[in-house]
Amino acid sequence: MIASLSLSNILTLTTAIFCLRVIGAQSSGGVVKLWRLAIPPCLAAVIALVLLAGIFNPTIAHDAEWGVGAVLGAIFGRARGWLMAVESDQKWGLVRVPRTIDGMVIGFALLVLAMTDFAGAALDDPVIDPPHVAAAAAFCAGYLSLRALGMTMRAVRAPHVELYDAESVR
Repeated sequence: MIASLSLSNILTLTTAIFCLRVIGAQSSGGVVKLWRLAIPPCLAAVIALVLLAGIFNPTIAHDAEWGVGAVLGAIFGRARGWLMAVESDQKWGLVRVPRTIDGMVIGFALLVLAMTDFAGAALDDPVIDPPHVAAAAAFCAGYLSLRALGMTMRAVRAPHVELYDAESVR
């Protein structure tokens, strides 16, 4: 069973588009403010939680699937975040992030999941079972969250590099 099309489906899809846009700006490389590393994980967490809340007749198995997805995503994200080379300007709170594709892949996956939920609600018949969609979104949110945390920890501990004059800050 799936709920009919509502504002939550539209907001989830809009949030996924915004998340992809923000993660795209970071994935292209360049200098960003340190706090901006947290925006995509927050948006991904909102998407994952809304998709979890949209499950009718939840069971402990659905919750476990969502939790396992989040934990697996967090494990892979932590490994990726710690392996990324970042440079940090502690004086201005800037970070140079490398050009990567993994963030764009995860952002695109979130968009596809939100579109799948939207299509299922529009058709009044789920394209993919909602618990599986929510678990996949939890994987993406876990990945982006611990990837950003790993990059932040690396940036905080990295030696100071002057980045303010190097490029314009996004």
